[in-house]
Amino acid sequence: MNRLYPVFSLEKAKAFERSILKDDPEMTSRAMEQAGRAIGEALFQDYQEIRRWPDHPEMLVLAGKGLNTGDALIACETLLAKLPDLRVRLVTTIPEEDWNPLSAAVLHRLRPLMGSSLSIVPASGFLEEENQAYAVVLDGLYGLGFRPPLRESAAALLKRVNENDRIELRAAVDAPSGVGESADPGSFVADFTYMPGVAKAPCFVPAHVSFVGRIRFLEIDSFLSQPSPPGQRDFVASPFYFKSLNRLRSGQSDKRTYGHGLILAGSPRMPGAAVMATLGALQSGAGLVTTLTAANVSTHLAGVVPEAMWRPLQLTNEGGIDVEVVRVLGQLADQAHAVLIGPGLVMDRATTFAICRIIRETPLPLVLDASALTQDVIAAVLGRPLKAGSVVITPHRGEYARMLGPKEDPQDLQALIGFSRRYRVTTLLKGSPTLVCDGERVIYLAVGGPVLARGGAGDILAGMLLTQLAQHPEKPLEATLHAATWHGAAADALARDQGAVAVRTTDLLACLAPSLRS
Repeated sequence: MNRLYPVFSLEKAKAFERSILKDDPEMTSRAMEQAGRAIGEALFQDYQEIRRWPDHPEMLVLAGKGLNTGDALIACETLLAKLPDLRVRLVTTIPEEDWNPLSAAVLHRLRPLMGSSLSIVPASGFLEEENQAYAVVLDGLYGLGFRPPLRESAAALLKRVNENDRIELRAAVDAPSGVGESADPGSFVADFTYMPGVAKAPCFVPAHVSFVGRIRFLEIDSFLSQPSPPGQRDFVASPFYFKSLNRLRSGQSDKRTYGHGLILAGSPRMPGAAVMATLGALQSGAGLVTTLTAANVSTHLAGVVPEAMWRPLQLTNEGGIDVEVVRVLGQLADQAHAVLIGPGLVMDRATTFAICRIIRETPLPLVLDASALTQDVIAAVLGRPLKAGSVVITPHRGEYARMLGPKEDPQDLQALIGFSRRYRVTTLLKGSPTLVCDGERVIYLAVGGPVLARGGAGDILAGMLLTQLAQHPEKPLEATLHAATWHGAAADALARDQGAVAVRTTDLLACLAPSLRS
């Protein structure tokens, strides 16, 4: 289940698909059926971030002559099985007789199923209508062969749809219409782009993110086995990468079997960061967790999270951690497997000095997060012995830019690879999309969403990452991908159940078990 898929240029994507499908109509039809069903299932789930589906949902489908239209129609068929009162408005830019025969066959199959609930109108007629309300618009207009600019008729259609503020969710098949190796300014603007089977590079270009929205990479059987070309740099992780964690535990195991993580976090200003990091570690399967935090809050926090062991620390006058923490953590290190440093700390001079000493002197694997992500701290990583445990850092884009320095472009993937290699770290770069880099590869994560755009989400992730690193200290990349895809999947589950607005960060914790076991 631990799969990484190469991100192909459009030409390489087309060549790979041809190598699998061999221009065989039966194999192509089978792949289209799988893709359409996967899109329909994903669309059914993602709409629920807004609300439960209405009793009589209205759906708009933009159809061209290619296979993307077939994918979109099969998605409609999949939705129809769940939403029997679904109504579909199909807008076509190409006469039906000019469609790809496989897409035309799907429409022929769908007509009797939907009857009067399916209406078909040419784009010219649609443009003369008033804007209507739609639960969803699904863009299947163009496929992999598109090259800008848009034709006048398609540009007018996309402009009308993009400007319609009565559409609740906008989704694209494979890539938004108008986006190729470059993007037309009038491209379809998607909330989600559903990418079945093969990852296409243009959708991951930062300049295209305003059109692409959130990427959903969908695994389908026809394309599960994909080669990794020599020198391949960019990959996308399976959204189910973390599922391999869902297995029986040995009957002969005990609490130390599943890792002992040390957490240095929190302060009187931000005690909650220590709580959320600790809960993230415990909820994701740690055997033991010891949290070192400010003495004047640790007693209270022990009552909040009694499963953890809490060690009080003395503070400096500025609210930072006294250098005595180096000795305390050194004593605990003999009994532990990994250390998390950073959430909620006050980074005065004493704290920075202490953390840099811990980094250089502690051989355990480290997770550096939040307050610990400074240029001084990252420089201390270079002072670790070569045989010391691995280091994983978890910056957001602003923290990464500060560590990278003003001379480098934080959007440049080659700079990310160089940074990770230079400091011998695995970098989990949080954002949309989140990236993971081990100094050789850049791996995109197509899970999670804006429900995570709230304080504390990163603290929970850091705790989860500590657990995975404590259990698999020799596999930092795998540990990072396990934690990050699980965290993202739980966020998706939370948003689909309760929406992305009226929730709390700690609600994420209750979604970890259902996401793993579903």
